[in-house]
Amino acid sequence: MDDQVKQYSKTLNVNHFDPDKNPWRRLGQYLYRVVEDGSNTQHRLCMVESLIPPKANGPIFHFHEMHDEGFIVKKGTVRFHSPGRPHVDAKAGDTVTIPIRLPHKFSNPFDEEAIFINTLTPGFYVRYFEHLEYLVGEKKELTEEDNANAMKRFATVPLEKEDVEKLENELAN
Repeated sequence: MDDQVKQYSKTLNVNHFDPDKNPWRRLGQYLYRVVEDGSNTQHRLCMVESLIPPKANGPIFHFHEMHDEGFIVKKGTVRFHSPGRPHVDAKAGDTVTIPIRLPHKFSNPFDEEAIFINTLTPGFYVRYFEHLEYLVGEKKELTEEDNANAMKRFATVPLEKEDVEKLENELAN
């Protein structure tokens, strides 16, 4: 290890997330909490824990221009959708990755709440959740309009229903 690496390593710390010290925050019918906001990783990675209630549709179909996502399901089952492809039901202990530009969404059509950790690289996308929380405010439900407006600010492209149908038809043939 050279001196430069030694000096730099002195500025770093292990970041410990204690869920007992990080209360859930509300996004309409959903809950989330920031596990890593990117400040400990030079914004290369952020992590968000989310709770999706039973029978919830999740976000609208979208794709990301600048970041990959990982999902680690902790409780329940999360259904991942991508137009024209079979859905994936990921249960507790499963991991799902979504590459840049893959249209997708997730939902919880099941009878049990689902909890997952979402990893995002680079780590700036954590601001999406904060902005979405601002847009939703005290409303009881996250609307598709609020969802789309927040996505557009963070290099994420919401898909129109016609785009989803077109992809489903093209990939089915």
